[in-house]
Amino acid sequence: MLAPVRRGDLIGAMVFFAVVNAGLVAINGIRHGGDTPLYLDGATRMLDGRPLIDRESSYAGYVLMVAAAQAIGVGTTGVVVVQVVLGAAAAAAVFLLGAGLAGRAAGAIAVTLYTLDVDTNRWHQFILADSLYVSLMTLGVLLTYRAASRRDVVPAIGALAVVVCAALVRPEGWFLLPAAGCFLVWVRARSGAQRLAGAGVVAAGAVVLMVVMAPVLRGNLQAVGPARMLERGQTIWEFNGWRVPMPPATNVEPGESPGAVAYAVQHPVKTLTLMLARVGVHFAHVRPFYSTAHNMVIVVWLVPVYVAAGYAIRRLGGQRLPSWILAAIATQTLVVALTHAEWDGRYLAHVLPLIDTLAGAGVAMAIGHQPPGPTAHA
Repeated sequence: MLAPVRRGDLIGAMVFFAVVNAGLVAINGIRHGGDTPLYLDGATRMLDGRPLIDRESSYAGYVLMVAAAQAIGVGTTGVVVVQVVLGAAAAAAVFLLGAGLAGRAAGAIAVTLYTLDVDTNRWHQFILADSLYVSLMTLGVLLTYRAASRRDVVPAIGALAVVVCAALVRPEGWFLLPAAGCFLVWVRARSGAQRLAGAGVVAAGAVVLMVVMAPVLRGNLQAVGPARMLERGQTIWEFNGWRVPMPPATNVEPGESPGAVAYAVQHPVKTLTLMLARVGVHFAHVRPFYSTAHNMVIVVWLVPVYVAAGYAIRRLGGQRLPSWILAAIATQTLVVALTHAEWDGRYLAHVLPLIDTLAGAGVAMAIGHQPPGPTAHA
């Protein structure tokens, strides 16, 4: 169970987040990004009763929200309002997770990091799926943890439903879903046999899900081109610097590709090297095309956050809550390893709220606050 918190703390966290981000929207306005036309076109198609095309189906949940906002007449302003409101709900989740790790002070520090971190809060101003995804994923992680300690099935269904909603907003969420299922099975099972049986059911469900979702995600996979990026040794999307030299594919005609899996089998060591390089670039977050000042700000902000999070992991060991948070982060890191690091760093923003919970706990424990006790993580 999570440690109890005051209702006023949660309200304060939500108000703090809402005021800061509403202020940012007022200053910067509603912003568009590279994929904004994709969502707007998808919303128009949905309202016209036409099928989604290309990559649009991979983000059907976000397209649906944009379409609903257009249908009721609030447009992109309504979309951003929903994003800020759900972001505020995620702020309460961050407080609860941080407090569960190391008490009320940890929750307050975690919410402060989450709210003031530019790499997270800037996405709430954009007509892009990232804001909604970050919020739903964070809420899904919290609800999954809370459901694990309950014997009735309704909380588990609700938690998994939130994770599915996150997956419908951005396809990275499908990686979190089997991890959430495994965590629920592991904690709720009464014996080793039940855990093995449950893990088998989750694994079978993941295979079925892959088959069912393959047609929906095909457009996105074709656009990303994981096989091409693997053979090129590409670490960052649409950037040819920082590439890892890769050997040529064998047993294929010139100009053809054997596919990502076949290439990885042919060159497993180089493939693993590239995957690790992508993860390193992802967490470093600096980019050669950013200004020196931009990269310096990233380092000054992230290094202390990482150090504090690492300290919390070291102090809390293999306890249930930090282990689940790390598992959730790992699912999103796997997406980067298999595809690419994003040029604007948004993939790190997807997990920064979870890292902030660990960092908040690390800072709180470093200044003398103690974890709530084993029962908070049992």
